[in-house]
Amino acid sequence: MRITNQILILLIFIAVIFIAKSDYKTIYSKALSYIETGIGKSVTVYNDQYKDKVEEALGSFNTEIKPISKIETPGALVIPDSAISYSSKNIKLTSKNVIEITNKYRKENGNLVALTENPKLNFSAEKKLQDMFVKGYFEHVSPSGVGVGDLGAEVGYEYILIGENLALGNFVDDKALVDAWMASPGHRANILNNRYTEIGVSVGLGNYNGKDVWMAVQHFGLPKTACPSVDDVLRGMIGFDQNKIKDMEGELASKKTKIDSGAVSEGMTTNGQIDSYNLLVKDYNNLIGDIKEKINNYNKQVRDFNTCIEGIK
Repeated sequence: MRITNQILILLIFIAVIFIAKSDYKTIYSKALSYIETGIGKSVTVYNDQYKDKVEEALGSFNTEIKPISKIETPGALVIPDSAISYSSKNIKLTSKNVIEITNKYRKENGNLVALTENPKLNFSAEKKLQDMFVKGYFEHVSPSGVGVGDLGAEVGYEYILIGENLALGNFVDDKALVDAWMASPGHRANILNNRYTEIGVSVGLGNYNGKDVWMAVQHFGLPKTACPSVDDVLRGMIGFDQNKIKDMEGELASKKTKIDSGAVSEGMTTNGQIDSYNLLVKDYNNLIGDIKEKINNYNKQVRDFNTCIEGIK
């Protein structure tokens, strides 16, 4: 009996030792975890120097495109008497023939490149012709102040250069009409302008000052596509990214404040908040690099376009 009691006491003692040892490890583990949590991870502050660089890039964001429109309209048309018919009967002027004869003279005078017929310029020339008949005027600018540049914009013709020739009279034929323009220095200059690449023409018979008379309109143009394009979509993307950067900066500041306070936020411990913060820092810096690249590309497009414009003028 005594031996049994001794064995029982020994077993209890051994069990107490194991329990105590286990509790010690648990306590040590919890204490170590608490210390680690209290120390936490180092918070990565987003790179202010990098931020300064993007602000410098944004400051160099070049949106200034040089004026691209130049309008050339000669003075009064000088018409040789031999070119005039005193009756509108049996006269048949056509836009097609006027363009062909115009290009013939371009070839004969310096072997200039033939002008390409553009439907939008045909439309703007037709609008001008009808407006002069309806409102009873014969000028490059209408009584309401509309000129060839305005007409080009109305029909959606984006141009670098645009010009206009007008003629009024009962010309015996298409050649007589173009010859009359060629006899006038200003009109001739438009026809032989080596910067123009496109043309539109409208001719028609109507009543002007109580008489039946022919009018003719030539519209010349150098389209905007003659110079390197500037990507408006890219410019919009840069603006979108600029706003996104501001939003991210606000979110980073808010996260940093919560981390510094030591409070639980969105169900995350301090370490969880730090991980979330650092991921956002990474996204922020990546976006800065991306927007800098976009700005550099856009600025190059603007420089190339402006250089082209300067070369044309």
